[in-house]
Amino acid sequence: MKKNRYMNFILLVFVFIIHHIWIIVEAREIKMLSVDWAPYYGSEMQDDGFITVIVKTAFQRSGHNATVNFVPWERALHYVENGKYDIVMGAYYTKERSKKYLYSDPFYDIDVGLVGYKSLGVTQYSKLEDLKQYRIGVSRGWANSEEFDAADFLIKEQATNQILNIRKLINNRVNMIVIAFGIFQYELSSIKNHSMDDFVLIQPPLSKNALHLMMSLKKPDHMKVIKDFNHGLEEIKKDGTYDKILKKYGF
Repeated sequence: MKKNRYMNFILLVFVFIIHHIWIIVEAREIKMLSVDWAPYYGSEMQDDGFITVIVKTAFQRSGHNATVNFVPWERALHYVENGKYDIVMGAYYTKERSKKYLYSDPFYDIDVGLVGYKSLGVTQYSKLEDLKQYRIGVSRGWANSEEFDAADFLIKEQATNQILNIRKLINNRVNMIVIAFGIFQYELSSIKNHSMDDFVLIQPPLSKNALHLMMSLKKPDHMKVIKDFNHGLEEIKKDGTYDKILKKYGF
């Protein structure tokens, strides 16, 4: 009986060692790109933002080390699609993008909608056709909602990023902009002589968009890397690490 217990113990130790050797062998550095997108992630935020911490922690559970650089959005998409980098961190799902990238499981939800001055007199809409008379600022290359993005009857004015769109709205160069509500509130807090009292989050939101990782299909191990991330994400949600990260960073 004692001999059997000893052999079982030795077997468990052996399996444990082999498992960790496998992780070390298979682990690699994951090179990610994204855009500055405070308060969720960005180069000037503590630890590059709480979303970055969630993603890196999930990868660590599978033995991978993930790094991120912040660049303009379209550059991030281009570099990852062509395999220069592994992953775009923080992207909405679209059918078109799914032809070029492998998506991870979702890891955070974002409310995206229209923001305008209260003085415009628009607080809600029932259908997109109600907005045909307004100039709407959008960010070039960004997905918002399938219905809105396909609505070619709307007057959409593109800007290279969300900060420029906010400035255009403040300077009355557009009537309203499409933006994540959390982003608008965060950025507006740093602009002098303006507050949320001047603006309205027009209801209903265009969409509640889940954030994903998008990995280049040109990377031969794209299936494994995303599978490892999904597994790590599931683990940190189960053991409470995910919620602890949100609490630590005020979310």
